[in-house]
Amino acid sequence: MLNLKDILTITGKPGLYKIVAQTAKGVIVETIDEKRTKIPVQNNYQVAMLEEITIFTNGEEDLQLKKVFENIEKKDGETSSVNAKDDSAAIKAYFLEVAPDHDTERVYVSDMKKILKWYDILSANCREADVPEAAEAEKENTEV
Repeated sequence: MLNLKDILTITGKPGLYKIVAQTAKGVIVETIDEKRTKIPVQNNYQVAMLEEITIFTNGEEDLQLKKVFENIEKKDGETSSVNAKDDSAAIKAYFLEVAPDHDTERVYVSDMKKILKWYDILSANCREADVPEAAEAEKENTEV
């Protein structure tokens, strides 16, 4: 299971980031990769929490990104069988499997590629089993 807590994307910056601290002018984030570079993000940057991102559907309610990630994980495990470098037709066909009700007119191939990249980054770096300190902190909070 992927852990999306405190994971965000910053408009205009590649990759994903994890919030490590709050400041008066914004937040300090850490890149989710092997480098783990910490950078300040001021309030003037546009950020989106992955937990809150949804995908347009043909139905009444939009599809949570977390559900798409869960569908990818059920289908392929830790590494998706299609990646962002594959051709558009393969990506569209794959997306019809992992997000079957997505709105094909409003969800672009570029969005699909971004989601696949995010899944691979998270799968490699943010598994809940890999974050024992977060589980311990949550356990302590519930015991009080």
